[in-house]
Amino acid sequence: MYRLLRLFIGVVILLAFLPKQNTPNSDGVAVYQQFLIDNSRFRQQVEQLTVYVSTNAPDDSLRAAFRRSRLAYKQMEWLLDYYQPFLASHINGPPVVEVEGNEPGQVPILPSGLQVVETFLFPDYNPTRKAELTRELTVLLTYSTRLEQGIPEGKLGDADILTSIQQQLFRIIALGISGYDAPEAKTGLAEAAASLQAVQNAFRPYAAQLPPEIAVQLANRWREAIGVLERSKNFETFDRVSFIRQQLYPLCRALKQARQILNIPAGGRNHFLSSTVATLSDTGVFRPDYLINFGEFVSTPQKVALGRLLFFDPILSGNNARSCASCHQPERAFTDGRVRSRSFKGRKQVLRNAPTLINAGLQNAQFYDSRALYLEDQAHDVLSNAHEMRTSPHEVVAKLSSSATYRKMFAEAFPNGLTAPAVRNALAAYIRSLTGLNARPDRYLRGDSVALSAEEMLGFNLFLGKARCATCHFFPIFNGFVPPHYEKTESEIIGVPRSPKTRNARLDADIGKFGTYQKNLHRFAFKTPTVRNVALTAPYMHNGVYKTLEQVVDFYNRGGGRGIGIPLDGQTLPDAPLNLTSVEQKAVVAFLNALTDTTGLTQRPHELPLMDQQTKLNWRKPGGRY
Repeated sequence: MYRLLRLFIGVVILLAFLPKQNTPNSDGVAVYQQFLIDNSRFRQQVEQLTVYVSTNAPDDSLRAAFRRSRLAYKQMEWLLDYYQPFLASHINGPPVVEVEGNEPGQVPILPSGLQVVETFLFPDYNPTRKAELTRELTVLLTYSTRLEQGIPEGKLGDADILTSIQQQLFRIIALGISGYDAPEAKTGLAEAAASLQAVQNAFRPYAAQLPPEIAVQLANRWREAIGVLERSKNFETFDRVSFIRQQLYPLCRALKQARQILNIPAGGRNHFLSSTVATLSDTGVFRPDYLINFGEFVSTPQKVALGRLLFFDPILSGNNARSCASCHQPERAFTDGRVRSRSFKGRKQVLRNAPTLINAGLQNAQFYDSRALYLEDQAHDVLSNAHEMRTSPHEVVAKLSSSATYRKMFAEAFPNGLTAPAVRNALAAYIRSLTGLNARPDRYLRGDSVALSAEEMLGFNLFLGKARCATCHFFPIFNGFVPPHYEKTESEIIGVPRSPKTRNARLDADIGKFGTYQKNLHRFAFKTPTVRNVALTAPYMHNGVYKTLEQVVDFYNRGGGRGIGIPLDGQTLPDAPLNLTSVEQKAVVAFLNALTDTTGLTQRPHELPLMDQQTKLNWRKPGGRY
């Protein structure tokens, strides 16, 4: 009997320490019921706004009703955007017309939702557009009747609920307080407070299961974060950097600790984000190999080491005279400092300059025109391009096969040894290893004992706020990979000029993404690059038109191409001046300079494997590739 009792106690203890599974629970039922209530409230607010429009209510009443609609949406966004990002994008997606897929053909996707409605009401309402606004509100109401679809009634589990709360915190940081959601209404701070309150309410049943001291500590974190937002009245001067460092990140860490105490496993559907991190600035928060994380193409240390040698070895070029590093020089953050990169043999220039490869794995579109999805495809494109490496898979494999060192390394790194796909994957693995997210601003946000100058702090806050940089260069990668789902890398039409004129400028002739996909909406569109390490990557823009960061900031401050006299109807960059003072522009440049981090990435190999001498001669003789 005693032995049976000991066994029973042991099983109970074991079960207590096993992670809870993502199984339905009464808390999930309560969450779903609250979602229905919140959705009903949201629909009522939109209906009221629709009535106000139909009855020609005063403009102030229209805008107040719109703000109430946004606040109502923010109370349910955390669950909707997690389970139904498609529907969420139709309720609160950016007001930009897009086209379906990357294949040639014109299938426009018209935007809908609150951000579209905002364009009718801010900064001023034009009554002559009443019919258009009414149509948009009708579409919004139609979507609002379907929002519960896809949210698993009675099946909401602990892991997904806590992950969706974490995702919403990340969304607030990257999009909410930056002004991405409501750029004209500038309601981001109030919306962030409402959103934090909503997810705190959802977490209360879990807080009740925590040790009292932990529950009190967590409640204090919620209260402090919400209080800072509610007390902040000026959207443009809000200290976002301090808020992230002192309120949001400590809240994120406290939630991770609570999750561990409750033995609820990390879950979720976002494979780009590591499931073990607490904040967006944690080391290892992003997984550069997420796009190719299957089969023999998973990155390994052996592949990275092999790819590093290949990257610096001119054996990959058609004339054995240039390497990947010829245009992507480590000392320049893997750019070449040229307006346009040199073509094969250096006789001409290629169409564009060489973008940085640091953090190239933290996006799902490669090249300025987004013509490649995988880094493996990018490697293939460059190797076979007549103006770049001018070779072929067969030739590369043949030359590498003449080296015993390379044959051995490929055999150790790949099940099938030396093949053309293995060459591309090894190069891609090395490029994915070039991840640098440890600049001083990153360490500062993590709470490390590093300092940012007053000017850098001002610039960081301007970047995240008034200057609107972070509405395209999303925190914390600062490129166009859209958080928090990280499924799309954005392109923008900003109106890059041919020369650095600030009046009556002429548009650069490069048609950008249109040249690849033949979609009119892509004409003059270019992928939004990272601004990390920009202190090392001059000149700027795809055509190198700007030599300094001061010129770049001035271009955006004037409203992009349209602001300097280019008649560009399709410009996606807002053309209103930012009205940054000279002091503020200087501060933005100071912050951009602080984003430099190439630590451990720039060392070149001391020596390269030798190619068989006869093979080298064969490729240089008159009948060979040279």
